[in-house]
Amino acid sequence: MKLRILIADDNKKALLALIGALSREFDVIATADNGRSALEQISRLQPSVAVLDLNMPELNGIEVTREIARLRLSCAVVICTVAKAPELIEAALAAGALGYVCKRRVLQDLSIAVKHAAQGESFVSNS
Repeated sequence: MKLRILIADDNKKALLALIGALSREFDVIATADNGRSALEQISRLQPSVAVLDLNMPELNGIEVTREIARLRLSCAVVICTVAKAPELIEAALAAGALGYVCKRRVLQDLSIAVKHAAQGESFVSNS
């Protein structure tokens, strides 16, 4: 059985690229273009893993991650973003994200990060 994935990104091209990168291997059950919509769908659909952009309208990826933890939803989080500043990686992991992947490493690292997160393991892109 394929892992059920939700992808949230406010950039339509990026969203389509993420769907393309993950849909062969995983069951992409929903997408969102803002953090509030992502959180609502995570609550309702209970995906195994949410792949979230860091900078989204309404709630950013870190805020969504904090809410997932606060609500005790059983959904692992992988942040996928262009930002690679160490303080953002630390903030994402402190909020409860298990993965952090830079968008330019999507093809190399995102599938690995999703698999690790689904197993409760951390994975951070090395560049």
